[in-house]
Amino acid sequence: MKSIASAALVLGLSGQIAHADPCQDRFTELYLQLDQGVPTKTIAINAFKGAPPSTNEFLYLNEDHYLTVPTEPAGPWVLGYQNVLYQSADDGKSWQKIREMDTGGNADQARADKLTNAETIRNAACSEEEMNGETLDVVAADITVSQGMVTENRYTYWVRRADNFIVKAVYDTKAPNFEMVVTQTIEKAPGLTLPTP
Repeated sequence: MKSIASAALVLGLSGQIAHADPCQDRFTELYLQLDQGVPTKTIAINAFKGAPPSTNEFLYLNEDHYLTVPTEPAGPWVLGYQNVLYQSADDGKSWQKIREMDTGGNADQARADKLTNAETIRNAACSEEEMNGETLDVVAADITVSQGMVTENRYTYWVRRADNFIVKAVYDTKAPNFEMVVTQTIEKAPGLTLPTP
């Protein structure tokens, strides 16, 4: 009886391995990252359907020190630093406190939310593409995001093979009352320094 149970377990595991999707696994691994482990500079273009796009520069040292600079159209800078969110209307010359944050708690909640959303990942597709003289892996999938409101999304990552760094990401989002596409171009930013209030 024991040998029959063992054989059934082996067959079950073999079936799971046979149905494993390495492309979906790769997408899931990329999606679950909260950051890329190094300071980064990101140019983000946000395009809501029916509205002109906006562009932000996002400079990131770590989860507790980052800066968002709206560039098109220009707007107040927003700084996250030591559990407090600040705003500057004069290009960083002075800062006003907006509110306190729980950076650690927010990161824990973001991880939990991503794990929940990851259960909906489907229709993964992997390919490659030439960009700036190098071959990148392109990893995409559909995912349902259920925080705040339920949205259906197609996320696509362009990943440098040498260091598994995401150099570009496109987030195509559809909700009952809006559609938007966010395109991020990302680069490492060694030596990045950010203002402090």
